Amino acid sequence: MEKKRLPNKTFTPIGQVLESLIDQFRSDNHGGILHLVHVWKKVVGPPISDNATPFAVKGSLLLVHVSSSAWLHQLQFLKVELLEKLNQGLKNERIEEIKFKIGPM
Repeated sequence: MEKKRLPNKTFTPIGQVLESLIDQFRSDNHGGILHLVHVWKKVVGPPISDNATPFAVKGSLLLVHVSSSAWLHQLQFLKVELLEKLNQGLKNERIEEIKFKIGPM
């Protein structure tokens, strides 16, 4: 017996579906981690954004993965400035703490 498929003219790209799922599970922040990643790249610019990327949000804590211990150490010195820039770029959310960890970029 042959199954008939209903015509579906509106396909959703798999990248969009995965992005939405990742955003839901990696953040309990209403803006989502993907929004933070975009704002992060814009406000910190290269080379910081090339070596450090937001990974997760829990409340007002942002976990940022960095590429090396040297970058981790350097970003500790810039933490206050990064927090100010990030919060200026965010509209509704507020990040109060950043933790840096060596991890996958």
